[in-house]
Amino acid sequence: MYIWLIGLNHRTAPVELRERLAWPAEALRDWLAALANLLPERAILSTCNRFELYAASSDPHLASQAFRRLLRAAPEVAWDAVEPALYRRIGLDAARHLFRVAAGLDSMILGEPEILGQVADAYDLARAAGAVGPYLAHLFQEALRVGKQARERTAIGRAPASVGSAAVHLLRQEVPDLAQRRALVVGAGAMARTAARYLRDVRPAALAVVNRTPARGEALAREVQARVFLWDDLVPALAWADVAVVAVAAPQPVITAAHLQAAQRQRPGPRVLVDIGVPRNIAAEVAALPQVRLYDIDALQGLVDEGLARRQRAVPQVEGLVHQAVQEFNAWLQSRQVAPTLAALREQAERVRQQVIRRTLRRYPDARVDPAVVDEVTRILVEKWLQIPARNLHRLAREGRADPYDAVLRRLFELPTDRPPSPSSG
Repeated sequence: MYIWLIGLNHRTAPVELRERLAWPAEALRDWLAALANLLPERAILSTCNRFELYAASSDPHLASQAFRRLLRAAPEVAWDAVEPALYRRIGLDAARHLFRVAAGLDSMILGEPEILGQVADAYDLARAAGAVGPYLAHLFQEALRVGKQARERTAIGRAPASVGSAAVHLLRQEVPDLAQRRALVVGAGAMARTAARYLRDVRPAALAVVNRTPARGEALAREVQARVFLWDDLVPALAWADVAVVAVAAPQPVITAAHLQAAQRQRPGPRVLVDIGVPRNIAAEVAALPQVRLYDIDALQGLVDEGLARRQRAVPQVEGLVHQAVQEFNAWLQSRQVAPTLAALREQAERVRQQVIRRTLRRYPDARVDPAVVDEVTRILVEKWLQIPARNLHRLAREGRADPYDAVLRRLFELPTDRPPSPSSG
């Protein structure tokens, strides 16, 4: 059995191609089902920055064939356009790639937090489709474990590394009780989405979104579980909010001093505004208003630079976690190699045990022997007797030295020799 992946990401494919492969979960579920007769285990990791097919199968050369079959559902995406952007990994290289993805080492923004949830979603989707077996289950569970370890034990995901995350980091510094405040996001583009996600994780008292295009604002609000204001209600939205992050694609300011003065009349109180638009979205004179603190993108650059530097310093530590996980995954793969032999040995022992029970009960038909006692005693005896060879054979497998012992065990006990192919570590 081979574990492999084939896919593309932001390093190998332009956004125009990645956009055409950004299919909804319903389509991914259908395609996982469509690949059932080709791949016994399969999962698709689809995000805005990558599209990867993971599989466990007896033939690693099925990768291109499987990917071609996926593209049949999207005739507007030509194989000739996709094929040059594809990369392929097999065995431990495939495992190492997924572990690095989950840990944030392969992201466009180093250590970004969304990818760990996206890996979990890919695993859940594959499980729901009945597409996960023992190999991909262990692979994805290990990836999620490594991703969590990386973020808990290192600074790879703690320091702000994007303008959107830096805006929220600044708000947390300037508003210590941010969790008790109302937060507003103005805009629904990439930077606004990032800020909204980070604000959601802060868990403010309430979160809202306002955007010029209602559909995009509503979509972002659903994602971060926020309320929605219409663009015509910008002033009531600013009056409602205690803090705001503004990121709108506009050639001139969309929030003026008049907007803030009207908001203050509706609901007086201090407000902190972070403008991450370029050109600026908030007029400069807003900074002179009483009870208003305004920060622009220049105030965030130092936070972003320092955050990226801290994340970069964490990379060797995260790579160490990935390396350890790969070694442990390899040990697990090797232990799978001896599983058929141990299963055959247990089956043989169980047959012998049942024979002994039947003979014993026939020899003592007058009920001087309790069948339940005989069953329990013989079962415990067999389990105890098998513990030592099973433990030692698993240890030898993890050390890569099990093959000769496996062969001897099969010969000594006359076990079947046509066991399934051993798992490939690549």
